[in-house]
Amino acid sequence: MRTALFAGSTTTDRSLSWFELGPPFVPDWEYDPDDLLDVDWADRAVLTSDQGSVCCGEGPMGADGFLARLNPDGVPIWVVFMTASNPSLHVHVDGMEATFTNNLDRSVVIDLELSDFAA
Repeated sequence: MRTALFAGSTTTDRSLSWFELGPPFVPDWEYDPDDLLDVDWADRAVLTSDQGSVCCGEGPMGADGFLARLNPDGVPIWVVFMTASNPSLHVHVDGMEATFTNNLDRSVVIDLELSDFAA
């Protein structure tokens, strides 16, 4: 089960079961340019011992936000893009846990060693 801690949440459900994970990311796929969104990076944190980095930011609409993990060369390993979450503005790393915080000061802590979020 995927789990995370939600700072400031009043819910006791700490699972990420509401995340719908898509197919594996393939950076060299063919695409229609009309299907792409521009994103703005707000923050990035480097992980330890060649584990890459995590970053976050916002999309073209006011309610868009994203979280991502990149390999040491900056290639995406996974990306979470949310169309109704508010922009993610800050990321903090403690060991292999990443805390992403949005513009409403709501945060989610993801264990980067879990299989769905590992490199």
